[in-house]
Amino acid sequence: MKKTLLFVSLALLSISCNDDDVTSSAKETNHELVTRISKNGITVLELFYDDEKRLYRHNSFSSGTLHMYTLYEYNEHGLKELRRHYAVDNSVGFRTVFSLDNLGRIIKSESYSLPDLFDQTIGIFNFEYNSSGQLTAMQYKISGYWLYYRDENTFSSDGNLIKLERLYHPNTEQEYIGARYEFTPATQLMPASWQDFVFTLSLSALDDEIWNMFTSNISFKSWTGNGVLNAEENTEMSGLEYDEDGNLIRLVTIKKNLLDPQEPELVTDITYDYKK
Repeated sequence: MKKTLLFVSLALLSISCNDDDVTSSAKETNHELVTRISKNGITVLELFYDDEKRLYRHNSFSSGTLHMYTLYEYNEHGLKELRRHYAVDNSVGFRTVFSLDNLGRIIKSESYSLPDLFDQTIGIFNFEYNSSGQLTAMQYKISGYWLYYRDENTFSSDGNLIKLERLYHPNTEQEYIGARYEFTPATQLMPASWQDFVFTLSLSALDDEIWNMFTSNISFKSWTGNGVLNAEENTEMSGLEYDEDGNLIRLVTIKKNLLDPQEPELVTDITYDYKK
């Protein structure tokens, strides 16, 4: 998946299905919480939870070295803010403050970066939900800049995310579809107990690391403002392995560039550790 394109969005897609949405053909397992994700034997992400199983910190690694860490702060209503720190000197490089509705759902986030971590907003997200609590749309605007987009999510009848479309300059004459993701859900559903921490992780644009575990195929296309297709990829998940408790401990992703079939496939071996 292209993080440069998705920013926060890909699985803010993710407040997915309620217990009532689980069909008899899909099985919900993996109730332990993921604590470490590694790719090709190198750690890329570490996750930490409090006694209430809320995500309070994640560490991001680059080439196996801790690069950044993000801290999440809660109050009696829910998530209050996050702060992203540079590991080299522990300085704060990014801060986001959240507004919640009466149900405790995030409906707005305001982001700040250096040197105005508390004064000048650089970007605002607004979130919309359906009656099942699924995130149906997210709108983003960078203060003082042209970038303005809206992500719209489509779910299947049993609650699985099956499509995400990004519209640039929505509801204007300049509106165009910039990107489309189509997802084929795996037979295994994300546990309901994971929903909160995966949504929290999505606020740092990292929830796709978890959603890969519950998706069997991802199709991606993107277009320029003139409607020219400039990227087309397909990612297939295979080689799944489980521990004796039913937790997924390994999968392999195979990404193909469909616009350039001569380009070698990108194969990534992903492993997962769990909180026991």
